[in-house]
Amino acid sequence: MKKIILIGLSILALNATNLDSDLDGVLDAQDMCPNTPFLETVNKYGCSKQQLIKKSKIKFNISMGYEHDKYKNSSDDLLLATLTAYTKKFSFIYYYSNSDGKSNDSILSIYYKKPIAKNTKLKIGLKTYFPTDLNDKIDYALKIKATYYSNWAYSISEKHKIYTESSQNTKDTITVEAGKLIKKYYISPYAYTENSSYDSNDWHYYAGFFTQHQINKKLSLSLNLSADIEDISIYSVVTNIGYSF
Repeated sequence: MKKIILIGLSILALNATNLDSDLDGVLDAQDMCPNTPFLETVNKYGCSKQQLIKKSKIKFNISMGYEHDKYKNSSDDLLLATLTAYTKKFSFIYYYSNSDGKSNDSILSIYYKKPIAKNTKLKIGLKTYFPTDLNDKIDYALKIKATYYSNWAYSISEKHKIYTESSQNTKDTITVEAGKLIKKYYISPYAYTENSSYDSNDWHYYAGFFTQHQINKKLSLSLNLSADIEDISIYSVVTNIGYSF
């Protein structure tokens, strides 16, 4: 009965600036779940139990790509594949790359995401690097990332990689980035610095630019460019096509 009364009031109140398109009793401007089925009861945000269940389901993304890395006296070409499963709080990412059919990398990452303040989110993760043709040990990395959301999304992250073949060999990577969605394009300039105890603890500095075009709700294309600030002949180009479901 309450549903019928709300529907009737909504119909009477319809005008050019005050719409309730799915007739659930919550105006479109405040409706967090548009297109609610006609007979489903909603909460104050316009979401039914059935819609909330759908929102909490695990989502997936699979991507295929190509990477070209240029060093001072050599270059490397890689084929890439990534499978991501994610919910509102957790992400599971499996990454695989093959370099000219000669070597490969296989990495599994697990992340936990949590809001820590208004417009601020913290992400904590563990990356596992499985044995390769060049390294028969399992390596690990711990990563923490804080992001503040306003007109742009600003973030800073630290990754500490541990090479198990030697307790003295570690690598730290600190990254700062900004991101913004402009229509169907996400753009993100970034910079990072990293050092390695294997490389005399020298810090190297890089700058890059990432962009992704959302072709439709499921299909996207991305491009990632980065280069050594002190020697731009050292650079990387990565392209990917992704499919979400």
